[in-house]
Amino acid sequence: MTINDVSLIGKKVLVGVIVTLIPFVIIFGGLWLGRKLLEKKPATKTAQIVQPQNTIPS
Repeated sequence: MTINDVSLIGKKVLVGVIVTLIPFVIIFGGLWLGRKLLEKKPATKTAQIVQPQNTIPS
């Protein structure tokens, strides 16, 4: 086995690892993003509507 053979095997293993990891990154990244977008956000400050009181004298 020459150094070229070992280099070629190393490159093939590296490409195989990358090709295997890319789908997992896409799937788990999509699940993480979906969960992040759908999780319930804390209640924000809301404006309170106050009805005016009747101040007409009787």
